[in-house]
Amino acid sequence: MSRPLPENTAASARAFSASAGAAATAAVPQAGHTTSRKGEDSVNRNPAGAAGSTPRPAAHSCPGLGHLAVGLCFSIIWSSAFVAGKMVVTEMGPFAGLFYRFVGTVAVLAVLCGKRLWGPQWRQALGAGIVLGLLNNVLYLGLSFSALGLVAAPWVVVIVSCSPFVTMLLGVARGLESFSIAKLLGFCLSLAGIVLMVGLHNLKGGAALGLLLAGGATVAFSVGALLFRKRYSALPVLPVNFWMSVCAMVCFAPAAMLNPVTPLALSLPALVALAWLAVVSLVGMALWLLLIRTQGASTAAAYNMLNPISGLTLAALLLGAPIVPTDLAGAAAIVAGLGVALGVRPKTR
Repeated sequence: MSRPLPENTAASARAFSASAGAAATAAVPQAGHTTSRKGEDSVNRNPAGAAGSTPRPAAHSCPGLGHLAVGLCFSIIWSSAFVAGKMVVTEMGPFAGLFYRFVGTVAVLAVLCGKRLWGPQWRQALGAGIVLGLLNNVLYLGLSFSALGLVAAPWVVVIVSCSPFVTMLLGVARGLESFSIAKLLGFCLSLAGIVLMVGLHNLKGGAALGLLLAGGATVAFSVGALLFRKRYSALPVLPVNFWMSVCAMVCFAPAAMLNPVTPLALSLPALVALAWLAVVSLVGMALWLLLIRTQGASTAAAYNMLNPISGLTLAALLLGAPIVPTDLAGAAAIVAGLGVALGVRPKTR
């Protein structure tokens, strides 16, 4: 049996789903790469499809039901890492758990990719994987886990949930995103809903460093999204994700070598949870890259604001966490804010 984490169950659920739900990558071979030409062209106008081309700024348009469904699936899968992550972190610690998680992801991706790992674009995929792996897997996850040890989980949730703001502002500055008042107002409403759901506790000693680490994780996450859209969106998703996972595995290896706990010492539930985390890293990240490719970086980042809702729902179903009225009010604000940000309008007869 794993012992409970210091935070209460509901708060921990929200924290892990937003900050440690780390992530993710899609299970269908070339899922992002075989997207419809219409969606791909909206991201990369280079007819040759060469990596490094500069896409036009994403226009603010209402996503279709298919795009919304992909975003919802991404949030659910990303947030499911809470339940599994809680078991693994409690028995093994965060960084050793991340190492073995990516070992599993690398093994599965090696089988799925096969000879495509050494295809015509393998050098570009390797370079993209190293850069994005450092940003999205090593810095984002490592800093988020470290921040959770220094500051109350709700603060980490709120700071990491600011990634749509950071992504949009950086994207506008680099000419990759078009500024939208509707997006900004929608993000603000959703962020208010997240604050209402998770609450904010008083800061204690070491909080300044914890907030700084959470902020660094948010910036790394946003920069990774923008870099993929600008330079790497034409590359095949699975090989890129393979090298991202290899990069993370190598970086977290020292922590695993210093940790006496191995997967063989885990309880059966924790071992199953570790295997599921590898699946999350496989499926979630590919969905994430697919969202960036088809909808733009800031719109893709907006779906992260659904993570507290997904995390709370999973915690209630699987862990029996209570749902209180402020959770419902916050969830309504998050959904309404995303509706404004994404331009979703009810159909009129």
